[in-house]
Amino acid sequence: MHLEFLITEPFDNDMKSLLPVLQKRIKKTINSISGSLLNGKDKFTGRASMPHSFNLKDGLTSSLYLVEVGEGKKMIVAVDDDPIFDKLSLTLFRLVDNEKGDSVYKEIGQRLYKNQGLLK
Repeated sequence: MHLEFLITEPFDNDMKSLLPVLQKRIKKTINSISGSLLNGKDKFTGRASMPHSFNLKDGLTSSLYLVEVGEGKKMIVAVDDDPIFDKLSLTLFRLVDNEKGDSVYKEIGQRLYKNQGLLK
């Protein structure tokens, strides 16, 4: 299985707004956390949470997470397993200050699942 990164424009803009030294530290942490997705998920699950429950149709469950990356930042990501193509996709939606994490997480989830017609 291999890991595919999908980086949204808002996440890219969030990263670009940081000082280069901070960008480097956060990228290193992201690589470490994402690598654990393929090797037992310990680092990922130790830093990830789902602060809001989305009521989805057809018994579906959310794949959206809020992940602590240090440096006072959290990222909102989706982790999706694709067994047909033997890959795991990590979509990076936003990188926000810790105190904004829960509200931005909820906002992104509502918009994402509403646009896909998945909210009950």
